[in-house]
Formats: sequence, structure tokens, C-alpha cells
Amino acid sequence: MNTFTVKYAVVRPVPDSYDHCVRTNTEKIDIALAKSQHAEYCRTLQKLGPELIWIKGENTLPDSCFVEDTAIVLGEKAIICNMKTKSRVKEVVEVAKVLEKLKETCYIKPPATIDGGDVLKIEDKVFVGLSARTNIHAIRQLRKILENTNFEIVPVTVHNVLHLKSACTYLGNNCVIVSKGHFDTDILRDYKKIVVARGEEYAADCLAINGTVLMAKGFPKTKKLVEKEGFFVKELEMSEFRRGDGALTCLSILW
Repeated sequence: MNTFTVKYAVVRPVPDSYDHCVRTNTEKIDIALAKSQHAEYCRTLQKLGPELIWIKGENTLPDSCFVEDTAIVLGEKAIICNMKTKSRVKEVVEVAKVLEKLKETCYIKPPATIDGGDVLKIEDKVFVGLSARTNIHAIRQLRKILENTNFEIVPVTVHNVLHLKSACTYLGNNCVIVSKGHFDTDILRDYKKIVVARGEEYAADCLAINGTVLMAKGFPKTKKLVEKEGFFVKELEMSEFRRGDGALTCLSILW
């Protein structure tokens, strides 16, 4: 099966203030349960091979466990995001300190804003969601940063969903999983598409690591569709992160 090898995963603890994260869901968050689910997520990553790189926790930043939004790693470059949500801007500080030691680090600067959740890398193509959080200025800056690399930036207009990766993720083997109705899926015409079952839209955010597809628990129809394509699926309980408008990809930065 054609999958790239993930060697490192950046993760950050669930803060004690997590129930004050930016979200549209009004269900009560159980912080202790969120921490337990996060611990299981991290154990699962380790079992699948990546070495975990921990960012120092910060209780004054309620969304900080959603580390994916803070930075994008493409080849030898780490691109530190400029986040539109004011309460999240400082999340990048500790992440940048760590990545600066490991990668050639670049910064997205105003007026550009971008969240890592809008960036979907499929081999040398980098699909970037133009969403409520990510703007056209970010596309221009990314193109400049990556101009001497093989990466091609492909803008995707996204609607009625938080991030591009809320509606589409790459599973490997030239296969994507998609929740329809959030962007023009013709942009993915070169890939085999698995369309999530109706009512199971949350399952479009999967995390493919070293031959295993991690999927949120509770979406049996979509799980069958993914397994039918030959993928090994492991389910994880994500209830408390779903309540925080987050999902599997949000909790790590992989390379």
C-alpha cells in the first residue's frame, strides 16, 4: 500500500481551561475525559511508530491542544501560522521555539491569516482551504515560501465547515475521504474518493499513519467503506474533542 512514513508527531497537553475553547457546540465538556482520550490518542500514535515531540502545556490557552492549527511542516520547512482567532494567537509561541530547532522556520505575517487545519498535503500537492480562518494573502505567502520546492499550492474555497480537513483527509494509496457539500470536489479528480455516509460527516477527518487509518469511534457505515478499500482502521473515542469543534488531525503535527 502506498503510504508515506510518519516519523514525528508534535502534540500538546489538554489544558485545564479546555472547556473555554472557541466552539459552536454547546454540550458540556468533561476535561478529565478529554485528557484521558488525549492520552489514548498519544499512546496510539507511539504504537504506530512516530516519536512524540511534546510542546509545553499552557492553561491560559484553552484551544492549545489543537496544535495542528499553529504550524505547517512541508519537507524541511516549518511554517508558523498567523491565526485569525485572537484568543489563539499566542499558541504559536512555544510551538515555534521547538520547530526552530528542527526545521528551517518561516512565518506567515499579517494581513495573511491561516490555520493548519486548512492545509491538506497529498504528496507534492498542498490543498489550502480558503475559509473563515484562512485568507488569500496566506496563499500568496505560502507560494513565496515554497517557490524553490516541488510543492504546488492549490487553493480550495470552503464553506459551511470550520476547516478543509473537517471535510476531507488523505488516507494514502491515492485515496481521499470526503464529506460532500463543503467545497468543489472536482479539485480532487485525480484521487479515488470515499464519500462519508450521510449523518457521519464528522468521520471525514481521519488520520492516516504508517498503514493505519485512525477514525473517530461511532461511524460504522463510513468505517466499512474505508475498510472495503483495503485500509486497516483503528477507532478512537473523540467525544470531548468533537464538543470542542476539533477532530483527529487537530491534535498533532506530523512529518
